[in-house]
Amino acid sequence: MRFPSGNAGVSESGGSKSGNKGGGFGPPTPPAKPTDPELAAVVAAWPDLPPAIRAGVLALVKAAGAGK
Repeated sequence: MRFPSGNAGVSESGGSKSGNKGGGFGPPTPPAKPTDPELAAVVAAWPDLPPAIRAGVLALVKAAGAGK
């Protein structure tokens, strides 16, 4: 798409001319680590759990009403 001379237009990819996409300042803050040791064990194991186990854990959480 062409723009008239002197008009930079708006990028289709989003963000500003400098490349800023509206993020905060500085590096992203990692999520807080759980203080409960049992929850920390679940969080640590999560990436390696098979999909069926993940689905089971989520079903248990939802059944307990904590997944609202």
